[in-house]
Formats: sequence, structure tokens, C-alpha cells
Amino acid sequence: MHTAHRLTAAATLAGAAALGLTGCLNKPSQPFPGASAPKVLNESVTALRGASSFTVSGKTVTEGVATHVNLSISKTGECTGTMSFTEGMVKVVRTHDHVFLQGDEAYARAWTKDLPEEDVEQAVKDATTRWMRKKPSDPALKGLTSLCDRDGMLKAFYSFSGDAVESGPAEAAGRKAVSIVAAKHVFLVATQGEPYLLKVTKAGPEGIDLAYTGINQPVQVDVPGEQDVYDVD
Repeated sequence: MHTAHRLTAAATLAGAAALGLTGCLNKPSQPFPGASAPKVLNESVTALRGASSFTVSGKTVTEGVATHVNLSISKTGECTGTMSFTEGMVKVVRTHDHVFLQGDEAYARAWTKDLPEEDVEQAVKDATTRWMRKKPSDPALKGLTSLCDRDGMLKAFYSFSGDAVESGPAEAAGRKAVSIVAAKHVFLVATQGEPYLLKVTKAGPEGIDLAYTGINQPVQVDVPGEQDVYDVD
């Protein structure tokens, strides 16, 4: 179905943008005596990966176009939330076996505008009132499933090393943090309780602004019923 491929295109871009982080770190961190900046970052990633769940929210920018995400992700693989684009929004539900996507009317019309006129209304109706169901392994969903994969999202941070500086105390979502700057990225790491990674930002045309909240909060995944889904090969 043409609509299915259109519905997954923007989601793939969002995942790629969120995973495209590069940079380097190195300098003793006062809130973590004796720990270098790389060690602080690695421990913050390890702590977040060890949480039972978290919510990633904010935006990524690809070629100057922003994608807003709000996804709750569990350690056991469930993922649910929304992704918003210049033209509309898509709801996402991921289980171990399937990914479900449903767009709003603005998004559906934007991605069906090149279809034959006689096919558009039915395509829009399907895309907005039912859920497209696909396998998580589908290549068309690579960006999306990577964003919903906590390890896939976070493991890149372990490779950061080299020339970074700590820029001082900060705050994220009401929590005290330390700010570490490297390769135009800013990382906020919690300094009280577990040293969770709380926020990552980078300015510019390929920028990101992602916050990690809802740590260890239950993730409610509402799987659509069979009567509300349609499968796509």
C-alpha cells in the first residue's frame, strides 16, 4: 500500500537524526571526584540503560526540518508515544512482535497527495481510523525501531572520548545536574541519586534537543485490537 510507505518515511528520518550523535569527552568532574568526563558520561548511560523505563522527548532536526518526539520506552522492549512533523503527527505503539502506526489527517493527506484522486479519501480514512501493523524488523522502520530501542539509542554515547570540558552545574526537569560539553553537544548528567543522563542538546541545522524523563515509571502500552489494524507486507 502506497500509504504505508509514506507513513514510515518521516519516522525513519527521526530515528536517524536522534542516533547521529558524535563528540568527545575528557576532564575531571567535581560532582564525581576522581572521575573523568568520559567516565561520568559512560556511567550516566549505563544508569539510564539499567532503568526499567524512561521517556525521551524533544526534537531532532534533519536538513533543517524538525521532528518532535515523545516516546516512552521500557527495558523489556515496549514503546509508545507520538512523533510530530511539519505536516501532522503519527502515533506509535511497539510491542515485541509488531509496530503499529496511525497518522492524523494532516499527516495522512500530506503523504497521500501524490496518489490518484480516487484513492486518496480511502487511504486517508484507513491511515487515520485504523493502525498499520508491521514487523519491527521491517527495513522501512529502521529509524523508528532504533529510536524505540533503548540500547540502540544510547550505546553510541559510549564511544565519546577525547577533548571535552565540564561547564559547571546545571538543572534538568528540576533535578541538579552537571553540564559536559563536547563537539558542540551538551550533556546534562544527574548529580543526585543515580547519575542518569537527563538531557542532550546540539544547536544548528542538524541539531537535537532530547530530554530523558519518567525514569523507572510504568509504561502503559495499549495494543490496538484486531478489528482496528491492517497488515502491510
